[in-house]
Amino acid sequence: MTPDLCTLGKTIGGGFPLAAVAGRADIMAHFDRALVGDAGFLMQVGTLSGNPVAAVAGLKTLEILRRPGAYEGVFATGRALMDGMAAQLAEAGLRAQVVGEPPLFDVVFTDGEVRDYRATLRADRAAQAHVNRVLREGGILKGDSKYYVSTAHEPRDVDQTLTAFARAMATLPAATG
Repeated sequence: MTPDLCTLGKTIGGGFPLAAVAGRADIMAHFDRALVGDAGFLMQVGTLSGNPVAAVAGLKTLEILRRPGAYEGVFATGRALMDGMAAQLAEAGLRAQVVGEPPLFDVVFTDGEVRDYRATLRADRAAQAHVNRVLREGGILKGDSKYYVSTAHEPRDVDQTLTAFARAMATLPAATG
């Protein structure tokens, strides 16, 4: 299904701050005073509107993502990470689940079903903090939540991440399991 209006952000800039609005021509026409006149005109402003570096980064990102196999590669890398982590969690008998889609996912330490953001609020934050700390010690830079997979990740990155994740599982405080 194609939306009438769509906002895009973050990843379209290839690491630079960039966002975009896209939509049907009749809706987008409202951003062009010459097409709709003063009464129908809608001004759009943003802190980084017109940033040439971000725009070039965004164009290059789109070029890279158009290459054959780009999306398949990102999904395969993410799936390998998700499957590897799920297997380690199951082997350790931990109350946790891997949720999300292969390019963007996380491990949520809870035994309840995770269907929305509110469900993540019931997760064991101490376990998550421990895992994130051990991952960083293993050379894996991950924020408080979510694993982000990109076209730059290679099989050795998957191996390094799963090794660090295994170390985190082995040193996780017993209260989580």
